[in-house]
Amino acid sequence: MKNIVNIASKEFLDTLRDRRTLIMMIVVPILVFPLIFTLVTRLQTSILEKEQERPLLTGVINHDPGNKLIVFLEKRQDVSLIAVEDSGELERLVRRDSLQVGLVIEQDFSRNLEAMKSAGVKVYFSATKLTVKDRIDRILDVFSDQMLKERILAKDLEESFIHPVNIESVNVATPQEVLGKLAGGFLPYLFVIFCFMGAMYPAIDLFTGEKERKTLETLLTTPVSRFEILVGKMVVIVTTGIVSAMLAIFGLFIAFQFIAGMPEIITSVVAGMLTLTFVMLMLVMLLPLTIFFAGVMIPLTIYAKTFKEAQSILTPLTFLVIIPAIFGLIPGVELTVATALIPIVNISLATKEIVAGTIEMPLLLITIFSLVVYATLSVLFCVKWFGKETNILR
Repeated sequence: MKNIVNIASKEFLDTLRDRRTLIMMIVVPILVFPLIFTLVTRLQTSILEKEQERPLLTGVINHDPGNKLIVFLEKRQDVSLIAVEDSGELERLVRRDSLQVGLVIEQDFSRNLEAMKSAGVKVYFSATKLTVKDRIDRILDVFSDQMLKERILAKDLEESFIHPVNIESVNVATPQEVLGKLAGGFLPYLFVIFCFMGAMYPAIDLFTGEKERKTLETLLTTPVSRFEILVGKMVVIVTTGIVSAMLAIFGLFIAFQFIAGMPEIITSVVAGMLTLTFVMLMLVMLLPLTIFFAGVMIPLTIYAKTFKEAQSILTPLTFLVIIPAIFGLIPGVELTVATALIPIVNISLATKEIVAGTIEMPLLLITIFSLVVYATLSVLFCVKWFGKETNILR
């Protein structure tokens, strides 16, 4: 045990001297969440404010002069009307962004309104402009509600006449459950990536780097068993991966607590989510996962002859980590006995359930047990691989 501690201490010092490792382990996890949410929030707020302040540039082909819709639109300050001759020109102007939206009012618009029939309006818009359709829909809905009230009054009816059934919806899901189910899969996606990236550079440096520096052979000649050397180095690799993931959680907390513009419901849910229980559950799952990652990385870094070769081998593995992690983002994919046995997929889905507060203890235990099994198998493979002279001195 003493030898393992000495080796781990030595490797920790060497790792902390490496600038790339420090950046991937500390700087990136802490800063990535605040930067992402700051940029997204400010960009979204800026775009929405500009869109709302600017009048909706609307082209109109009016086949029924003097109708109530035109009068209604002319009185609104958030709409700017421009007359257009034909629908072909109107479509071209909307497509080229010269107009934000186009309206074609049918010839019998006023007559149909007076006859209490449906009056037709064709709306031209580009789906690439996300806010335009919502804005014109809200404006037309206001006009439609006004016409509906006039009809109700003309018939001397109550407003309840058009709603024969009063439907009352009761949402049984808490805000935390909704946020967890919709966005909870995004969190493990990032945590898993940070675990992998945080462990990758130390793994390369502690094995391939030592082969390049010709110090691995010297270390093997010391009166220390290869198992102790392997465990000492693996402790450093696993620790850097775990620290990277934990700092990512800390960065998430900073992002939601100190960045202005976040919806209150999200900040309250996240504040309640980032508890000691949540952090401990994440740690229990991330620890065996990171050991599993280390067990995959170490044989590959031992096999590689140079730092660049090891980097070129491990970097594509990032995609193999990302693909199963994405399953947590897919609606309808739930944590079951089957998915709880699939590495990375299980931690992604389990974290989503933990965030939502709907995790079932048997499935959580199956997830943790499967991760421990995979971690154990990867360590055993590393021990066998590291024990062969031909693999080390390749």
